[in-house]
Amino acid sequence: MYVQPPVSVLEQLTAVRVHIDDCPAESGALRVVPRSHSLGRLDRAQADALRLQHGETVVPVARGGALVMRPLILHASSKATSVAPRRVLHFVFGPPELPLGLEWRWGI
Repeated sequence: MYVQPPVSVLEQLTAVRVHIDDCPAESGALRVVPRSHSLGRLDRAQADALRLQHGETVVPVARGGALVMRPLILHASSKATSVAPRRVLHFVFGPPELPLGLEWRWGI
């Protein structure tokens, strides 16, 4: 069973991406729209307008580096133009208790 959590839960999540390989722009580095994490859930039209207004920032990360982000930030991986690997460990941290009778499937 899958659900789309309420914005109140998404606002509490923190994602940590630990890079096993270098991830420059050519390897498909993450692109983000600055300041979009604080605007809640956006529909496609709102996301497109925000991207046009603020542009995107490519976030290269070196091997062994970590990228910490709020999942509500508008983000996408670029298409890789290099054959170099792009391995990433992705961890998501959130509140131990969820509202509305929701439960984590797995937790530590």
